[in-house]
Amino acid sequence: MRKTAVYLLLIVLLFFCVIPFYLMLINMTRTNDEINRGISLLPGTALINNFQNLVLGRKDNVSGLRWGALNIGRGFINSLLVAASATILSAYFSALTAYGFAVYRFYGKKILFGVILTVIMIPNTVSLIGIYKLITGLGMQDTYWPLILPAIASPFSVYFLRQYIISVMPYPLIEAARIDGAGELKIFHQIMLPLLVPGIATVSIFFFLASWNSYLLPLTVLNSQELYTLPLLIQQLNTTTFNRDLGTLYAGVAVSVIPIIIAFVFLSRYIIQGLAEGSIKE
Repeated sequence: MRKTAVYLLLIVLLFFCVIPFYLMLINMTRTNDEINRGISLLPGTALINNFQNLVLGRKDNVSGLRWGALNIGRGFINSLLVAASATILSAYFSALTAYGFAVYRFYGKKILFGVILTVIMIPNTVSLIGIYKLITGLGMQDTYWPLILPAIASPFSVYFLRQYIISVMPYPLIEAARIDGAGELKIFHQIMLPLLVPGIATVSIFFFLASWNSYLLPLTVLNSQELYTLPLLIQQLNTTTFNRDLGTLYAGVAVSVIPIIIAFVFLSRYIIQGLAEGSIKE
């Protein structure tokens, strides 16, 4: 009976998780008028037209010409470039920093780690003005550097990987490597990194998801439309300039979800393993 109740609860939770995604897929097949009439669980017939509006621009009913085309392919590449670069930097440097916090003893270690925990609790919007002034002062406005370089210092990734390292770190193996004359970087790269793959995969998918969906910071620092990431381009469909075509908007959102689904498919087993082992505390 207890197992049955648990499975029923999980089925209910699964329903609430899947239904928004299902409605997104349904709405991208419907026209703007059909969406405005209310929710429907049955697909429409406007799928091809919505994707044509997304890629080629919206068709004028009088002249037959298309206008307002968005370079979705370019936005897709821009988002992939920013998200992949930021994720790689975050994974490597966060693992290196977490290793230092987990292995070494140094003055002010607890204070520094407390600062990291404090930064995690500060909303990004609070520091947005300071970040913008720093970016303009460094001459990085309208470039990808402000979207990529901050990934080197990812507080949450450092915190999570530190806890993960503590749960899996082989102290005797590290000491044996030191006795054999191995340097600290060699120990990190050849011993710790292979053990950290599940933990790194876990934080990487979360960081990739956050970077891929990031809207506020790219909106603040990017001015040229050819540099726009996918969320900025899709948001233009939600303005009066493009007559707010909801069917096309849902099609754009569906396209933006594809890389996230692919990442989850390939990294799901590492995510589960990483969350299970990284939850063990000191």
